[in-house]
Amino acid sequence: MEKLIRCLLLIGIGFLVMASTSWSQASEAEMRAFPMPPAQGYARQKHLAFRGDYGNYLWPYLSYPNLNIDPPADYVYVRYTGISGKKIHVESVWGITGIPPSSQDGDNCGHAHNSYGVWVKYEIPSKTGWLFLGGGGMSGARDASGSCVFSTKNNLTTIDPRFGWGHEFLIFDFTGGTMYTELVVGALSNTHGWGSCGAFACHEPSYVMLYTWP
Repeated sequence: MEKLIRCLLLIGIGFLVMASTSWSQASEAEMRAFPMPPAQGYARQKHLAFRGDYGNYLWPYLSYPNLNIDPPADYVYVRYTGISGKKIHVESVWGITGIPPSSQDGDNCGHAHNSYGVWVKYEIPSKTGWLFLGGGGMSGARDASGSCVFSTKNNLTTIDPRFGWGHEFLIFDFTGGTMYTELVVGALSNTHGWGSCGAFACHEPSYVMLYTWP
C-alpha cells in the first residue's frame, strides 16, 4: 500500500510539473510571436552557395535542465543565407539522446518531444521584415516495431496542443524571386519526467536539417 501511495504521488507531481513546463515547447501561436532575429543569436550559420547545397547541424551537444527561462530563448536557431533561387526542404528531428525502451514501469517515449519553426526575411525597396512560414510540434510514440518515432499526430494533443501541431517537414520554393534573403530555423527537443541531464525536465540535443534540390 505504501509503495502504491508513493507511486501515485509521483505520478501526480509529474503531471503538475509537466503542465507547468509544457510551455517550453511552443504552440504555433506562441511561435508566431517569437522575435526575429533571435535575441541570443545563432548557434550556427550557413550560406547556401549552390543548388544542392545543405546545412545539417546538431545543437546543443549535451542536454541541460529546463529552467523555464523563456520560450523563445529555449530554442536553438540556425541562420541560412543564399536561399533565393532555390527549392528548400526543412525539418528538425530528435538528436542523439537514447530513449529508454518501454518497461512495466512505463514508457518514456511519450515524454520526449521535438518542435521547430521557420522564419524568412524579406527585403523590398520600401520595407524589410520577417514572416513566420510554419513549423511543427511532435511527440514520441511507439511504432509497430517498438521504435520511438515522432509525429505531429499523437494522443498527447488532448493534454496540450503544443505536443502536436503543424508539419513534420516543410518545403519552400524560392526559385521565383529574390525578395527573400535569409531563412531561420529554431528547434527544441525536450523531455518531461526523464532525461539525460539528470533533472525532471531537460532540453535535449536537436538536429536542424536543411537541404536544397540540385
